Amino acid sequence: MAVVGTFIKGLRMINVVVISNNPANTLDVLSQQNDMSVTKILPTTIENIVEQIGGQHPDIVIIADSTEENSKDLLCRFLAKHYQYARHLILTDKALTYEILENSGFRARGYITPDQHSALAKAVRVVFDGEAWLPRKLVTEMLNCYAATFLKQNA
Repeated sequence: MAVVGTFIKGLRMINVVVISNNPANTLDVLSQQNDMSVTKILPTTIENIVEQIGGQHPDIVIIADSTEENSKDLLCRFLAKHYQYARHLILTDKALTYEILENSGFRARGYITPDQHSALAKAVRVVFDGEAWLPRKLVTEMLNCYAATFLKQNA
């Protein structure tokens, strides 16, 4: 029975939407994956991005670039409201902190740093399977924040 479930799961295409100014150069690796359907969108206004996504029904939204008016965090929060079943990955060159994750409204399920671009397809699959793509240090920081909050509430 497990073999059948794995086989059927393997047939499911992962619908990926990439928001990027230069998606061809940055994310070619995804277009080469047999289990992914990739739609590339230019970051403009939030309304235009939602319109471009349209009926794509994304499983994963990768936010590679944003505009001056729309930060990656803001896009993540807004798109999470419109596409509540989609999971979000953010490409970033910043060191990740609890505050960065908090700014996304805890909606981002993964952050890809430049040194991880070669693992992008793996990150998409991990997040698609319901896991997070976060550094272990960030997970530890999150647990420390929750523990501190818990201790304050129960003191």
